[in-house]
Amino acid sequence: MIVSTYPQPKAPDFYTTYINKFEKLNSYFTYPWHDAAWASRVGETLYPEHRRKDLVDTIRRGMRGTELHEAQLTNLQLLEKNALVTVAGQQTGILTGPLYSIHKAVTAIILAKQIHEKTGQPMVPVFWMAGEDHDILEVNHFFIEKNREVTKLSLSIEALSTEMVADQTIDASELKGLLHQAFVAMPETEHTSELWKFLMELAEKYGSYKEFFLQAFQHFFQHHGLLFVNSSDPAMREMGKPFTIQLIEENAALREAVYEKEQQLSSEGYGFPIQCRMENAHLFYVKDNHRYLLEATDEGFANEDLKKSWTKEELIQEVDRNPSCISHNVVTRPLMQQFLLPVHTFIGGPGEIAYWALLKEAFEAVQLKMPIVSPRFSITLLPVAIEQKMDDVQVTIEEVWNGELPSRLHAFIDNQKNKELTGQLDKMVTWLEEEYRNLQDILKSEEFKIDPLLEKNKSIHVKQLSYLNQAIEDLYYKRFDAETAKFLAIQNELVPNESLQERVYSPLHYLNKYGLHFVDQLVSIPYQLDGKHYVIHLA
Repeated sequence: MIVSTYPQPKAPDFYTTYINKFEKLNSYFTYPWHDAAWASRVGETLYPEHRRKDLVDTIRRGMRGTELHEAQLTNLQLLEKNALVTVAGQQTGILTGPLYSIHKAVTAIILAKQIHEKTGQPMVPVFWMAGEDHDILEVNHFFIEKNREVTKLSLSIEALSTEMVADQTIDASELKGLLHQAFVAMPETEHTSELWKFLMELAEKYGSYKEFFLQAFQHFFQHHGLLFVNSSDPAMREMGKPFTIQLIEENAALREAVYEKEQQLSSEGYGFPIQCRMENAHLFYVKDNHRYLLEATDEGFANEDLKKSWTKEELIQEVDRNPSCISHNVVTRPLMQQFLLPVHTFIGGPGEIAYWALLKEAFEAVQLKMPIVSPRFSITLLPVAIEQKMDDVQVTIEEVWNGELPSRLHAFIDNQKNKELTGQLDKMVTWLEEEYRNLQDILKSEEFKIDPLLEKNKSIHVKQLSYLNQAIEDLYYKRFDAETAKFLAIQNELVPNESLQERVYSPLHYLNKYGLHFVDQLVSIPYQLDGKHYVIHLA
């Protein structure tokens, strides 16, 4: 594959600064994100040796529904000895969620290899499945291109709720129906039959978001040694029980650290990544698999929806009996992750890194040290057919990212128009305006006060001319349909919904075109941790 790199497109200000001028933000992080920090972090990643066997046993139990690959077994052995981890995570979306979920896993695998090669420290890649999250609208859909439009295909939901997503069931027949729509819209290739069989098997055998996601990722990444942790698994919650109690005991210091850091970040012009309040305990109470946000009170903690409150001691006692009664948010999840895993490097996208900027003192408040926070590899897949269309219409990928395609298409159509025709339409509009002004002057001389009626009558005629103009415009677009199709194909492939490709599409389209081993090709790219955006030119 040919690979080219570019500055990060469509990046928020904070992320651009983080990548290009890290020195302006170094007070928010313990380590710089580049490889100069790798050796230092190796020496400063403290993890109790007595917990390693429990950790490995817990990961094994969480993956018991999969057949472990030799590379995974080797990594479990390394983890039980002295290995550190690179960790990335994401909610468990159908069809693996957006492409950047794949890119995160690829980053964890590549960085584990690169850190090991540079420092000699055994490293294991881990994917953290955010099974505690309850935002079903983040995971119940995927996008395809259909009839020249980016189309969203969603599993139905009865109602929004606070129920954790991971163990929610997926209606197999409904999912098969969505997949049928997708496959009808995609061209048939030599890989279509195999992909269809693979997805049908997943839909039939694995009925929850967690299971479907795990089995798909296991297929793609098992021989690369990637391990999986589901944060909602009871065994993992049991292992984290002492730290959950610590988060309750030291909640005041934690809340203050995060609140003050966000105020500082906002004062420097980077906004409020999580919009936290001092009263937010950054913990959820779990009842019947539903999550309820806890507020800190003078007496302890409370939730209005449940109409329930606890003293600190009462909540600790409940956690001691049932560790699964507490779930974590974007603040406490990274802390729990560090407690459970010997994290050398956390891998995140632009949004994640922005809220991690609030956590340095939060780690210190619970006697932990913040790991390296590394940007994930950011990737655009560029099929040769799309690249040819870009050459045909003479547009660069930077211009596409910058949103110039619609205006370029409009300019192309304008250049094809009959100037006499467009001139005549302009004359008609000008004539209409002049004649109505003349009519208004005559009416005034007669002292007839019907200005509202006159204006309404004029607007009707102007609207009709506008309608006529749009109809002629549509005819030009149809006349040059082949060229219009090129612009739309480029837009839909590279900036669907005016966003980056990796933030919208699942890997479905690319697996259909290039096969189930396509993810292996992504892992084989010679990435460098340089903060650049990678464009992979596909045959």
